[in-house]
Amino acid sequence: MPIYPEQINPNVLYFNAATPVGEIHAHVAPDERRKVWLVTPRGGEMFAVFKYADMVQAVQAFTNASEPRAAMLYLTLEELNFLDRFTRAAAHQETDDIYLIREQWAPPADPPLVVLQQGAPIGVLKTSTRGGADNVDWFDAVHMAQANGGDHPKEEAAPGEPKSPGTLGPGGDTEPGSVSPRVSTPARKINVRFEPPEQKDAPLQVGETYTLVFSVDMTQLAQTIAAADLDETRFFPPNVDSIDIYVQLISDAFEILTDPQKLIVPRQGKSKNRARFDIAPKQNGVGEITAVFLKDGNAIQAIEMKLNVGAGDTAIAESKTLGRTVEAAGAVGARSLTLWIDYKGEGFKVSVLGPNENTFFMIPLQLQELELAIAKARAALKTIVDTQENGIFAYQQRIDISAAVKNKTLPQLARAGALLFQTIFMHPGSNQIAKDFAKRFRALAQGAPLHIQIVSKQMMLPWGILYLADKFDANNIQPELFLGLKHIIEVAPMEPNMDFPTRIASAPQLTVSLNLNQEIDRQMNFPLIKNQIQYWQAKQQKGGVNLITRTRGSDVVDALADEHTPDQIAYFYCHAVSKNLDEGGANASLLQFGAQQAVTLEDLLLSAPLETRLKGSPLVFINACESAELSPLFYNGFMPYFVDKGARGMIGTECSVPALLALDWAGKFFDAFLAGKPLGQIFLDLRRDYFYAHNNILGLLYAVYCDADTRIEPALS
Repeated sequence: MPIYPEQINPNVLYFNAATPVGEIHAHVAPDERRKVWLVTPRGGEMFAVFKYADMVQAVQAFTNASEPRAAMLYLTLEELNFLDRFTRAAAHQETDDIYLIREQWAPPADPPLVVLQQGAPIGVLKTSTRGGADNVDWFDAVHMAQANGGDHPKEEAAPGEPKSPGTLGPGGDTEPGSVSPRVSTPARKINVRFEPPEQKDAPLQVGETYTLVFSVDMTQLAQTIAAADLDETRFFPPNVDSIDIYVQLISDAFEILTDPQKLIVPRQGKSKNRARFDIAPKQNGVGEITAVFLKDGNAIQAIEMKLNVGAGDTAIAESKTLGRTVEAAGAVGARSLTLWIDYKGEGFKVSVLGPNENTFFMIPLQLQELELAIAKARAALKTIVDTQENGIFAYQQRIDISAAVKNKTLPQLARAGALLFQTIFMHPGSNQIAKDFAKRFRALAQGAPLHIQIVSKQMMLPWGILYLADKFDANNIQPELFLGLKHIIEVAPMEPNMDFPTRIASAPQLTVSLNLNQEIDRQMNFPLIKNQIQYWQAKQQKGGVNLITRTRGSDVVDALADEHTPDQIAYFYCHAVSKNLDEGGANASLLQFGAQQAVTLEDLLLSAPLETRLKGSPLVFINACESAELSPLFYNGFMPYFVDKGARGMIGTECSVPALLALDWAGKFFDAFLAGKPLGQIFLDLRRDYFYAHNNILGLLYAVYCDADTRIEPALS
């Protein structure tokens, strides 16, 4: 028996979890506060259904305050940590029986449930439940301008745009069966323009100096040559009125005559100042200039601009935005050292970023030379993995390593790490600036623990094994001088449309996919796959985890071809094979899920193209065990593929990992990650635990190609 229309309450307002309290307060009429249901989609067919007063109670509980304050209006529904309590599965209008539904519930036996019609919400099941307390006027003491998010009057929506969150059904602003998006004022703009603005109408000329101006404004200005959005509401922490964003320019085609400049960005409105840079073209043609935006040394976002010099109709040829929205700077952690590394054909340009930095230099290192150096380092890692003791492969059959094996293999790794550091940062053709930075890098690494950020598309190398001793001495290896054994290292993707927070939402459920090669258990004669499935099934039984298992390559391809694939963590435990340039390069690299179940990068590009972005913004973990040696081409191929498809980043291994270590690492990693610990800190802690508690240096095989602040929130017990 279907649910009849008279059993459905259409008086509903929809807001997503990132909506601020002030926005809801502004859009719920005073006479509707006790009547209207507020609904927040929670993923899949799960919805939180609550009343305005429930939200007020959540604010009071969260702040432990007896009186309202304006700062509370900036808290989001997600931050209040109350939605889980009101989250339930939706009912289906066509197939569900209201009486059978109510039999499933203890008192109150008629909880408010969202009703779906052909998969779209049409209202809430009528109920006697009131929801919340009577104190619905609590926020009225706060000035309404503050509730609306500013001191200026609210603008009318443009024709054809929604004017409010809307109700569903007759008399509402939204068509029946649709869900209104979160209502917000138009996003502020980071505007880039010339001073004077008329300069944009003609190409630039060599020998002249020009001024670029950066500002945050309420709209995109007419004279703007490039612009990027700011999200008004998502990422400013509570009680923070403004943040400092440093702007730093990087270019080979232009001389940058101005040091990094500070933009003071308030929570609302325009930036308090403008950042001005004088630039001078070096040569005719199309010249590229990159503006990087940093918060506490952390590269948040970049705008790449191509400017016409000497020819062209206008000054700007093209522009694009990379990375997260600058508003995300409110939530990011500080970085001690940030390196922006670009390949320029004649070598790699390294720019040291930061408010007091203006250091850049060229490393005359070609891609083939870098690939050879990385291959040598990974070959050394593979030699250590294959080390034998008394006829036993020590690292492959044990987690605990003897002192004798440690003392034998540690110098091998240190030698490889020292050579790799020298090849890159002390290249024979480097200038004095590069050599001076190498000394500085060593001095920093030998000091207090750092949080190091690398932004690069081409330099995918085992950063953790870099050994930064002033002089290599095989008889006196200092473990703390391995970069990854003392410092947090992240290789941060910087691609367009990375518009997600560093927090992975676990409410109402965290969706985890297991992409497994089931043949590994037979090959290893050990239940590696079985144990991992049992681990995740136990997590699922405790609640909070939605588990998806894929064991065929075709299933993996199908999932990546579907934009609605819900994965938030995509875990791969399989064989991975690299192909060198003679064998087809990165596109021929593959993941093996069993006999006749290999998936190459080329397969994915053809059957699951980049245009189909994954809405779950998954963290991809490729735990490549007991397979062919991985070359830099593997991550140069798979990492950009996943990030371009919407993944927040990757966890990977620097060479083939012993299966036992891969199993042990994954369990310890996920225990800490699900508990809410940030990604970068987990890696550092695990590396140190493996080495200092087990004499096992192979924790350095794992690398973070992702924002190191990434964490699960709320944590899962």
